[in-house]
Amino acid sequence: MAFGSITVGSSATATLTIANTGSGELTITSVSYPTGFSGSFVSGTIAPNGSEVVTVTFTPTAAQSFTGNITVTGNQASGSNTIAVSGTGVALATFTLSGSVTETPPTTSTVLAGAVVTFVDGANQGRSATTGADGRYQITGVVNGGYTVSATRAGYTPVALPVGINGNTTLDFRLEPIAPRTSFGPGQYRVPTDIPVGRYYSDPVNGCHFARVRSFGGTPAEAIVDTVLQFDAGQWIVDLLATDAGFVTDANCGFWLTTPRLGLQTSITPGMWIVGAQITPGTYRADNSTQGCYWQRVSNFTGAVEAIIANQFVTSPGVQLVTIAATDVGFSATTECGTWTRQ
Repeated sequence: MAFGSITVGSSATATLTIANTGSGELTITSVSYPTGFSGSFVSGTIAPNGSEVVTVTFTPTAAQSFTGNITVTGNQASGSNTIAVSGTGVALATFTLSGSVTETPPTTSTVLAGAVVTFVDGANQGRSATTGADGRYQITGVVNGGYTVSATRAGYTPVALPVGINGNTTLDFRLEPIAPRTSFGPGQYRVPTDIPVGRYYSDPVNGCHFARVRSFGGTPAEAIVDTVLQFDAGQWIVDLLATDAGFVTDANCGFWLTTPRLGLQTSITPGMWIVGAQITPGTYRADNSTQGCYWQRVSNFTGAVEAIIANQFVTSPGVQLVTIAATDVGFSATTECGTWTRQ
């Protein structure tokens, strides 16, 4: 009785007939089965010239060969009471489901860490993985078939998608924020539909371009403030107002968040900083400034000309001094100014 190759965890059946060819009643006291095999009959009586049909089941528990004898013990006077049985357990073929979780447009570049991706039905039900800092997940050991997979994260509407697994498979999710975003990457956003009114911070690199706009036609006249940073800033800040229609930002600006990028500093490096929370009011000295150094004291972070309390563009290298008042809201300086030290 050879079952051949059967997937581990699955079962196969075959029939075994125990016949009584004698003139007296055959009493079977036991039927023993080797490891991996079982049967529907273990003891009983068989009438003269009668038979008992036994269903033998092979259920491999490991990827290996299973062999042995089925032995029938009874009061028989002659005949064979054993039969060889064999089968091979083969490992279940499994695959990997992987992909990414990001926000819905217009912030499809915003990856979501901490999102949980879960099989909600079928043989893989309950298997799950959590996205890392790059927004990617991976679930290994997935059995082939058709399933429903969900992605959930706090603050976002859950999404469930169908997927067919017949090999290593990629499935990406995009989640819609329940409330307006408080962090975002490159794109165009409506204020306050997509992003709330408020103060945002980024850690931009050279070439960062952003704009507060009154509409989305793309013409220069529609820009309330249009800024290009031509240096690598440690932090930049922008205030978005209720009167703004939107905000436009590119990849060089990185991600904008509602929390400052650094705490209180002992000196001032290139970038824009909050007076009081990040830099202490007082007189500061820049010993190694070069031509092109530009600094400004501001009353807010809208980027408007009216927000500038004082500013200076340095046309020749040399020591620079500036006194930052406690009533100032912010201070910014370019790379050419170097580091400012409080005196």
